[in-house]
Amino acid sequence: MIRGPKPHILRIVALVGLFAASACSIRTLAVRTTADAVSHGIPAFYEESDPVLARQAMPGQLKLLEVLLRNDPKNAQLLAALTEGYAGYAFLFLEDAQPDRAAGLYKRASEFGMRLLSPDADFDAWLDRTGTKDLPGLYWTASALAGWANLDLSNPDALAAVPNAEKMMTRVLVLDASFQYGGADAFFGVLNSARPVIAGGDPVKGRNHFLRALAYSDGAFLPTKLLYMKYYATAALDEALFRRLHHEIAEADSGALPQMRLANEVAKLKAARLMEQIDDLF
Repeated sequence: MIRGPKPHILRIVALVGLFAASACSIRTLAVRTTADAVSHGIPAFYEESDPVLARQAMPGQLKLLEVLLRNDPKNAQLLAALTEGYAGYAFLFLEDAQPDRAAGLYKRASEFGMRLLSPDADFDAWLDRTGTKDLPGLYWTASALAGWANLDLSNPDALAAVPNAEKMMTRVLVLDASFQYGGADAFFGVLNSARPVIAGGDPVKGRNHFLRALAYSDGAFLPTKLLYMKYYATAALDEALFRRLHHEIAEADSGALPQMRLANEVAKLKAARLMEQIDDLF
C-alpha cells in the first residue's frame, strides 16, 4: 500500500510555502513603497540648479529604478519614471554630443513607455480609449520614439514608429494641450519645421505650434524657445529671430519656473553652443 506524506511533512511544506509567499509580498511592498517615494521625489530633481550634478546623478538613479522594476515588472510608477527619465536624460545631456548613445536611450525609454501603455493590436481604437491618466505615458513615449527616429535615420524600425508617435501626441493635444508646458505643440513645431515641405513639413504650422507652446508658460519654459531657435529659425533662415531667441534665453531668469529649473539651465547651455554655430547655419 502506498502511503501519503506524513502530517508533519505536510505542515512543513505548507509553512515553507507561506514563508515564501510572505517574503515575496514583503519584497513587493518594499518595492512599491520605494516606487511611490521616487515618484513623489521627481520634482526635486527638476528643481536642481546644477546641470553637472544632475548629469552625474541621473544614470545611477535610473539603474536603481530598473533594479526595482525587475522585482515588480508591471509597476506603473516605475515604468512611467523610467520612460520619462531616460527620454529626459537623452534630451538634456546626450543628444548633442553623443547622438548614438542618445538614440539608444530614447529607444529604451520608448520600450518602457510601451510596456506602461500596453496598446492593443488595434492601435487607433485603443488610443481613442485613453484618458488623462495616460497623458504622461503618451507624451513621454511619443517624445522618446521621435527622438530615437531623429537620431537613427537609417533604422527602419525607428522611422516606422514615427506615425504612432504623431498619433499619440495628437491625442495629448486633445486630452490636455497644456501638458508639459505645451509640449505637444512644441513636438509638432519641431516636426513641421524640420521636415522638408516635400515630405509633409509646413514651416508656417511649425511656427504657430511653437507660439502656442510658448504661451502656456509665458515664455518661461526655455526648452521650447531653444527648439524654436534650433528648428524653426534655422529652417526659415531667419537669423534675426535666431539671435533674438538666443538673447531671450541667455537673459532669462532660470528660476522664473522653479519646478523646471534644471531644464531651463540646460537650455541656456544648449542655446549658447548653438549660437557658436551661427556662421555655419546662416
